[in-house]
Amino acid sequence: MVFSDPRTPLPLALDDLASHQVRLDAGNLAQAIVASGSIPFVLQAVHDIPGAPPGAYWDGGNTDYHLHLRYASMAEGLVLYPHFQRQVVPGWLDKALRHRHHATAALDNVVLLAPHPDWVARLPGGKLPDRQDFKTFLADPAERMRRWQLALDASVQLADEAQALLGQARIDALPL
Repeated sequence: MVFSDPRTPLPLALDDLASHQVRLDAGNLAQAIVASGSIPFVLQAVHDIPGAPPGAYWDGGNTDYHLHLRYASMAEGLVLYPHFQRQVVPGWLDKALRHRHHATAALDNVVLLAPHPDWVARLPGGKLPDRQDFKTFLADPAERMRRWQLALDASVQLADEAQALLGQARIDALPL
């Protein structure tokens, strides 16, 4: 399910995966956002979102966290892809297959924006929070929430720094 603003057509065909577009509006925005962050089999699904077919809605990670779509098929422009790691691996369930960790022509117009490994190393546990934390901290959910909050605070700082850098007039002044 793709919840999107109907005033603007999607910039590329989503025919890589079976999909259905749903009008995003004030009546379903909050539920669509909650569903997009509901980790399958860890958090509860959001049911029967207005405007969408009846059913349970979770985060799309069971399908793919690495949307390796045919971005280069767009008529023009670049795709800014904020991501949690430096590779886009087609097929999240294939992440252990190292031969799939390479760019393809489908990504020729993609600008991948990912945290530097040094930044990630400074987070609690030296990693981004993930669903394994629910198991690791099963007996101590307060510690899991503390670590996630620290990562969230670090992310806000990173976003503020990125916004300040992007406000510079010259692209060559950015520390890339």
